[in-house]
Amino acid sequence: MSTGSADSAELDVTTPDFIRHPYPGYARARRTASLCRILPNQFLGVSRYHDVVRVLHDSKRFSNSGYTASRATQQQNLDIMPPNLVELDPPRHGKLRGLIVRALSPRSVAEFEPWLRKIADGLLESLHGASEFELLSTLAIPLPMIVIVEMLGVGTERRDEFRRWVDDFAAAHAIGSTLKREQLQRSTQAFCHYFSAQLEERRREPREDLLSQLVHAEVDGERVTAEELLSVVTALLIGGNETTTSLIANALVTLTDHPDQLAEVQENPALIPAFIEEVLRFESPAHIVFRQTTTDVELDGVTIPRGAMVLPMLASANRDERQFPDPDRFDIHRDTKGHVAFGLDIHFCPGSALARLEARVMLDALLSRAKNLRRPEREVAWAPSFFLRTPQKLVLCAQIA
Repeated sequence: MSTGSADSAELDVTTPDFIRHPYPGYARARRTASLCRILPNQFLGVSRYHDVVRVLHDSKRFSNSGYTASRATQQQNLDIMPPNLVELDPPRHGKLRGLIVRALSPRSVAEFEPWLRKIADGLLESLHGASEFELLSTLAIPLPMIVIVEMLGVGTERRDEFRRWVDDFAAAHAIGSTLKREQLQRSTQAFCHYFSAQLEERRREPREDLLSQLVHAEVDGERVTAEELLSVVTALLIGGNETTTSLIANALVTLTDHPDQLAEVQENPALIPAFIEEVLRFESPAHIVFRQTTTDVELDGVTIPRGAMVLPMLASANRDERQFPDPDRFDIHRDTKGHVAFGLDIHFCPGSALARLEARVMLDALLSRAKNLRRPEREVAWAPSFFLRTPQKLVLCAQIA
């Protein structure tokens, strides 16, 4: 990389201060230059909104192979991760992504609402009479896991095991992760063994579930291969859980930090969709995505060489004052159009409609039944990840009717 503005800004994303509150670091990076060096890996972070958007739109020069390359840089053995749709580039990416898009289109997802409300009500019923509860373990993790497991048509009794796999696969991309190679290998082997058997069973005896649809789907007149099917299932299992869990948890952190807006939303539940969009902007579940340059490319006056690891920082873009005035102020009445919490272009999250609906249904159900909702501890214990922004645990106080 040529010398220039990227050498004048560094961001150590492993420090306790950054994990607790990364936004001042993002702001410093934006003030200095759009490019900064991400420590400890020396990746290049893209901080300003217009450059993040440029990278996300340019899949030819900024490849999704960055996900695979990031694991190589962090000393992970590439052979022990399951195949994942998110790591593919066109043309195969688009063809396989279409399988998820068809299953999770906004029109299809809208039909899930009565079913989702039943699940959310059942989870809340278990908290009836409680004065204190831990949000993630009781609501934010179970809801999306139940939804994706039942959609796939696999054993709900193994939800805890599925969640371990999801956590391990996500941790493999976390800068500074302490995940052991042996643990990742165990999860990968268990995942591949279980879902390969499930897919083969659906091939022999189709059911009314998403796995059966995938097994018997065709792309350009050809059946999808076993490895490609696993890549789609991996994307569904991870994407169908991590983002929604983070969104629900971050929404409750934000609401309890802003009691005036909590009261407003409880008074007028029609504000919940707008509230969710502001949470996506203000406390984005995914803080970065991974890209790798396929050729030399200039960005913000700096020449980035072919093969470089480039991290568009979605959370920084969503707090860029050039795009969102007074960006560090949470405001449910803000115009959030253009936020990049779900990415853009061909890699825009295909499960975004489902994540939004799950969050809306859960928040509506919780806020209608929770009186005097508050957070007893001011400090939030955030997960030590630069990849996903989510609390490790979140204790709330309320009277659940």
